[in-house]
Amino acid sequence: MRRKMMLMSLLFAGCVFISGNAFAAWTQAKGHSYNQLTLSHYKTTSKYTTIEKDVNDNVLTVNAKPYKTSEEEFTSTKVSYYLEYGLKDELTIIFSGGWDWVKSNDIDRYGDDEYVSGIGDIILGLRQKLSDNIGGGVLMSLEGDIKIPELYKYENPVTHQNLGDGQYDYRLKLKFGRGFSWGYSVIDVGYKYRDYNKQLEDDGLFFKPSDQYFISLSGGYNAATWLSIRGKLEWSGAIGNASVSDGYITYAACCGVDKGYERSVLILDTLGLEQDHLSAGLALAFTVAKNTQVVLSYDTTLSGFDPVKTANASHGETWSLALAYMH
Repeated sequence: MRRKMMLMSLLFAGCVFISGNAFAAWTQAKGHSYNQLTLSHYKTTSKYTTIEKDVNDNVLTVNAKPYKTSEEEFTSTKVSYYLEYGLKDELTIIFSGGWDWVKSNDIDRYGDDEYVSGIGDIILGLRQKLSDNIGGGVLMSLEGDIKIPELYKYENPVTHQNLGDGQYDYRLKLKFGRGFSWGYSVIDVGYKYRDYNKQLEDDGLFFKPSDQYFISLSGGYNAATWLSIRGKLEWSGAIGNASVSDGYITYAACCGVDKGYERSVLILDTLGLEQDHLSAGLALAFTVAKNTQVVLSYDTTLSGFDPVKTANASHGETWSLALAYMH
C-alpha cells in the first residue's frame, strides 16, 4: 500500500514565499495592507524515503540513508488569497486561504470523482515588531500563526485524498530583517507544534504528526525600478515525536503493510508524519502600476546533506503567478 504524502503546509509556504512583505520581518503601517491573489500548481512524481525494500517489495529497514524513488503522481492547483493588515504600526494581522483542486493517483479507494476540490486549511496569524534595531540595523519581530482545518470534510487518509492534513498546527518564529539600498535580507527561525488529529477518533483512528523546527534565509535584489529578484532557502526538520493509534496499526495490517513495520511505514510513508524538507525558490516581481506587482515564482525540493536534508517527503515543484497590491 502506498499513498501520496500530503504537502498542504508546503503549498501554503510557496504562496507566502512569492509575496513582497509576506515573508519579510517588517510589519504593515496602521490601516495599510498587503493583498495577494495567487494561482499556483504543484506536482510530484518522486520522493525521498528512508524505507528500503527488496525486489519483492518487502521492507528491509526503515532507517536507510534517504534516497530518491518514484511514486504515483500527485498534483494540486490552488487559487489563494493572502492578506497582511496593520492593526497598529507594530502589529500586523495575517490571513491565508484558498480553493484547491487536488488529484492523487495512489489512493486505494478514491470515490466517484477524479479530483477532490474545495477550501483547504486556513491560516490566521499575528506579527509583532519587537525592535527597529537590535544592532547593525537589523529589525526583529515575532510571528505566530495557527492552521485551521475546519472547512473541509476529513476522511480516512489511507483510502481518501483530503484537502488538508486535518489537525491544528501552531507555529512561532523570530524574524530578523535588514534593509539595504539594493534590497533586503531576512532570517527566520522557529518551531511548529502539530496537534493530534482526532477527527476519526470514534473509529479508533487518530495520529499526531511530528513537531518541527525550521530556519529560512530569504532576500530581494532591486534589479531595476520595475523588477525585483527574490530568493529563498528553507529547511524544516521533524523532532521525531509522531505517533499513530493502535486502530491505524490494525487497519494497516489488513491493507498489505509488512507485519512488524506497520507503525513505521504509517508514520514515515503512508501518513507522512515525520518529514524533513529542504527547498529553494526564485521569484521575479514586476512593478506594473503604482503599488501593484505581478510575481512569477518557482519552488523546488532539494536533496540536501546531513543534517540539512530532505527525508520521507515528496520531491515537488511549484509554479506560481500572483497579483499583489499594497494599500
